[in-house]
Amino acid sequence: MSTGDTIRMSDRSGRPAPLVFGQPLMPRPEDLLRLLDPVFHSAHLTNGGALHARFEVELSRLVGGTACLVSSGTMALMMALRLGGLRPGGEVITPPLSFAASVQAIDWCGLRPVFADVEPDFGTLCPKAVEAAITPRTVAILAVHFQGIACDVAALEDIARRHGLWLVFDAAQAPDVQIAGENICLRGDATAMSLHATKLLNTAEGGAVILRDPAQAAALARMRNFGLEEGRMTGPGINGKMSELHAAFGLSVLPHVAGEIAARAQLRRWYDAGFAGVTGLSLLRPRPGSSESHLYYTLILPPEQRTAVIAALKADDILPRAPFALLCGPRTRFESAILHTSRDHPIAPALTERYLSVPLHSDMGRAGVERVVQGVMRGIS
Repeated sequence: MSTGDTIRMSDRSGRPAPLVFGQPLMPRPEDLLRLLDPVFHSAHLTNGGALHARFEVELSRLVGGTACLVSSGTMALMMALRLGGLRPGGEVITPPLSFAASVQAIDWCGLRPVFADVEPDFGTLCPKAVEAAITPRTVAILAVHFQGIACDVAALEDIARRHGLWLVFDAAQAPDVQIAGENICLRGDATAMSLHATKLLNTAEGGAVILRDPAQAAALARMRNFGLEEGRMTGPGINGKMSELHAAFGLSVLPHVAGEIAARAQLRRWYDAGFAGVTGLSLLRPRPGSSESHLYYTLILPPEQRTAVIAALKADDILPRAPFALLCGPRTRFESAILHTSRDHPIAPALTERYLSVPLHSDMGRAGVERVVQGVMRGIS
């Protein structure tokens, strides 16, 4: 159940309404109000209420690990890093292709981001580039499952193990991906998940840290509550809690996630058929051994064609999304940072000019997919 039917709706001129990149998955109002009724009567709005506990259990069951709810995906990244007990000022190797939160979390934890290049076929952190970036000051790796594509988790886990590094995965862009039948969030030392409105499962604002070791959950629960244990501040902490209101939203959305995934899987099949055999266009495909994500459908185009395709889509009020700008280099906070690569030249800058994600949500229907495909074809021609 999304926010509205963007295909059937039209403006006064009879034109189809704008087809946006993403639509939040919304709960049924009556379901949300039913969950919130006891909250209003008890006035227990936050600090680990019944809905928070219930949603934590449900999310843990969904991913197959131990989920610890926090206030945002950025907070989840910060908590996952702090859980490693990393020495202040240590270096954390991370890719330049990601949302700003990945690097901001490193910085807020008093650590220094070091950028390593990505793989040309997948856009995710390149293990060979990581090896090239390791120094005696390196304390961790923060790898990002980019645009719904899983990292080479086995290679990164091997590097982390050999060098004694804390390994955090950012799964905000690939929360539903599986590797060999196991949820992607169960790899590394900790995984940060976003529950922002743009994600499949959302709490409007929120996040979670997914742990394979349940024993770490107590430390994280203490950390998100100011470092308090039985009223005493026993360690580092911050206010990273999720409220009962946000937990209620997540619980109300949860029953609709499977249906949304099924609808998006059908949209992907229609897209695949529409783009089959198109010269000059390729698709960002999953890494072998991993499943497809239902958060993104990403085209790969030559830069000039991508510019033309964006213009053609916008002319029909279709709003695609180019990947996030590089996190290092000109006009960034880390302008002088070195981008470590295992190749003759970095891969990441070129990929930012070639990727283009098109709308993917159940409101579209087949008519929406056909509208996008036609717009892309106009841009290519």
